[in-house]
Amino acid sequence: MRTIVQLLAVSLAATFALAGGVPVAAQPLPEPVVGKPGELVANGGFDVGDRTAKPLAWGVEGNEAGANIVNLGAWRTAGLGSLEVKDVAGSSVAVRTERMVATTGASYEASAKVRLRTGAPASFELEFWDFDQNLLTTKSVTPGPGTEFQTVTLTGTAPAKTAHVTLRIFADVAAVGDSYWDQVTLRQVPLPYDKALGRDRELFLDDYRIESTHDLERVVHPGQKRQLPVVRADKPWEISAYTYGSTFKIGGTYKLWYTCFSDVAPNYHMCYAESANGVDWVKPHVGRVAYKDIPASQTNIVLQGSGTIAYNPKAPADRTFLLMKFQGGPNGYYGWKSPNGLDWTPLSPDPLLLDGDVSQVAYDETRDLYIASVKKRMFTSRTPGIYERSAFVSTSKDFLTWTEPQLATSGDYADDGLAESIGGLEGQIYGMPILPYEGLYIGLPWVFLTLNYTAGQYASAADGPVLPQVAVSRDLLRWVRPVRGSLLEPSLGGAWDDGALYTASNILVTDKEIRLYYAGFNNGHGGADPTDPNRDNHRGQTGLATWRRDGFVSLTNRSLPGTGDAGELVTKPLVFTGRDLHVNHVVFPKGEIRVSVLDAAGNELPGYGVRQALPLRGDRLDSTVRWSGGRTLAQLAGKEVRLKFSVVNADLYSYWIR
Repeated sequence: MRTIVQLLAVSLAATFALAGGVPVAAQPLPEPVVGKPGELVANGGFDVGDRTAKPLAWGVEGNEAGANIVNLGAWRTAGLGSLEVKDVAGSSVAVRTERMVATTGASYEASAKVRLRTGAPASFELEFWDFDQNLLTTKSVTPGPGTEFQTVTLTGTAPAKTAHVTLRIFADVAAVGDSYWDQVTLRQVPLPYDKALGRDRELFLDDYRIESTHDLERVVHPGQKRQLPVVRADKPWEISAYTYGSTFKIGGTYKLWYTCFSDVAPNYHMCYAESANGVDWVKPHVGRVAYKDIPASQTNIVLQGSGTIAYNPKAPADRTFLLMKFQGGPNGYYGWKSPNGLDWTPLSPDPLLLDGDVSQVAYDETRDLYIASVKKRMFTSRTPGIYERSAFVSTSKDFLTWTEPQLATSGDYADDGLAESIGGLEGQIYGMPILPYEGLYIGLPWVFLTLNYTAGQYASAADGPVLPQVAVSRDLLRWVRPVRGSLLEPSLGGAWDDGALYTASNILVTDKEIRLYYAGFNNGHGGADPTDPNRDNHRGQTGLATWRRDGFVSLTNRSLPGTGDAGELVTKPLVFTGRDLHVNHVVFPKGEIRVSVLDAAGNELPGYGVRQALPLRGDRLDSTVRWSGGRTLAQLAGKEVRLKFSVVNADLYSYWIR
């Protein structure tokens, strides 16, 4: 919990580096080509098994003795091992991957290498499942005859209501024989690529516009936190005062809606604060809810219960502010409207979406679209009978009618590995605010590392840290997490935010920085331990973290002239309007960034080569790229080109053309 975590997305292990302001590193980008579908299957080469030789990250059903990891040179194609499937008469055996998040309407491609030794081979299956673990559809292929390794492939499109996808190797009672399996892969077919480069900035959160790289690493930069909370629990009705909430700057005033926990039912309330600078907050007496003998006019409590807010100044006057919150009768996420963020009335007597607990809403003004991320619970966790918290996404044009929630992020083997590395059980997704940002969507999955079900006052719901990470989507359906590392790190022991961390539903962005308000607790999710001498001081408060503009993630190279290897990135084909290429970067001593322009065949265009490129140096939020003679991109507008970034000892955050 006090570490900075480096997770390999294709590994089952977690690697650690000490904290202290150093960026959180993830895996190096694949070399030499990225921008292709990511591998979904863990241990697809069957190189590692448990102590009984069963493949890790796979489950075995039926005749368990008939499926084992083996290390036989003649019966593998790569790596150390392969899966031996030995089916005997009268029995069956199935080996299935863990469930992986799938997207309705997306296509998937699977392949495996298999060699038959005797008898009939097992079959290879692609399976799609719904939220309730019902099998929706299966694609199957049986290897052909022959004793040499052959490749079998499957393709399938996830039907409506899909939540998960799995692969299965299955030998039924009729398929008596021995076969060996290796190099199992599963990839989601990516979105169609659009060469047109708009006016939005291009960040490096995903590989969408990247054709190839070498010696660059995608890095998460934890936010710079203020040492003290900016909103404290300092009112009689506040045991805690934290941001399960939203923050906007409207006119010259920062407005914050936060959760206060009190000793009066329903315990959770929504409170209001405001500030002239976003740091020093006041709690005006604008309350609509009383507390014991304190009248509403003397509180800042504006609503019983708590949720998050979408602010749309173009909406009808009575619903400029729209809120979603969990409540009973029946359980679900309900909508509320307000003209000013203080006076709230229900949108409908019925829930907008079913299930309950944590939700976040946002408004995307570019698409005139409301976005909801809601927590749902599936019984797919490692612990029998225990639910798995996951984030689902739904959209609406009017905040009343919402699309079928689509599973977006769920705990996976990398999250589980992180939990195990600190002595825990598994990783789950507690919630996920969604931030419309520069033409894409940044998710902040709250990764809940469940340690146990015995510690704290809420032990039955699990104890452990909650750490916000990064996810990204281009269409609100397909979500990727190509880099793992905490955007916010707990402070050291005894600090007010040394426990679980949550975030507001939105960020505030200027030309220079990103501001994110967050909830810091001085205990884990399980709450105060009854034996803790400080148990009466356990509470949540509100903090502030900042990043440079576009600063969540960078592509990083740490070579120096004469030592190490310079990094390089080539984009996919681009077509643009505009004349100037802008870059957001930090170049460290003795480093530089140069940008050259390539034609469709990958050749440097005359006058735009790396030798003609003027080097970028220093810490610049907005550098304009030039080539010798003051050359700009004006004469290349409308033509198909690629950009090549040559990077030495620098962080590359974003680029754009205007």
